[in-house]
Amino acid sequence: MTPLETPRLVLCPYLPADREFFVDLNCDSEVRRYMNGPLTPPAADQLFSDILAGQAGGLDASWAITERELGAFVGHAFLNRDESHPFPELGFLLLKQFWGRGYATESARRLVEYSWTELALPGLSASVDCDHAPSQRVLEKAGFRRESTAVDEHGSYYIYTIEPPGPR
Repeated sequence: MTPLETPRLVLCPYLPADREFFVDLNCDSEVRRYMNGPLTPPAADQLFSDILAGQAGGLDASWAITERELGAFVGHAFLNRDESHPFPELGFLLLKQFWGRGYATESARRLVEYSWTELALPGLSASVDCDHAPSQRVLEKAGFRRESTAVDEHGSYYIYTIEPPGPR
C-alpha cells in the first residue's frame, strides 16, 4: 500500500513505530465518545497488532493520518469489510487538537477517490452515531448520503453510503 496524499495531509500505512499514537488515540474517551467508547490499552494494542498483520496480509486497510508540513500524527482512517453494511466501511478518528480544521473531510474525500480510482469498489458505507453531527457533516461533504438508521447495544446510528459517479 502506498501513501495517499492531500494538500495538507499524508495517509500512510501504519508502521510498528506508530503503536503509541494509535493506542493513545483509541484510549481517549472524548475521541471515541461516539464510537462505542474508549478502548482499554490492551485492546487498543491488540487492534494495532491486528492492523499491522492485516496490512501484511493484504486484508483491510488502515492509515495513520499525518500533517504533511510537520509530520504530526493527526489520526486514523480505515476501509474495512463489515457484513452489516452493503459496501466496505470507511471510518476515521482524529486527535482532539485537530478537530475543526477540515482534516476529517479531507481524509474522507481522499479515501473515496482512492476507492474509485485504485480499488474500483462498487460503493462505500459509513456508520455514525445519531448524536454525532460533526461526523455526519464530514460524510455529507464527502458525498455520502444517509440511507438508514440502525440500533445496536450501544444505541442508534445512521448508515451512510456513496457509490462511484457514472453509469451503473
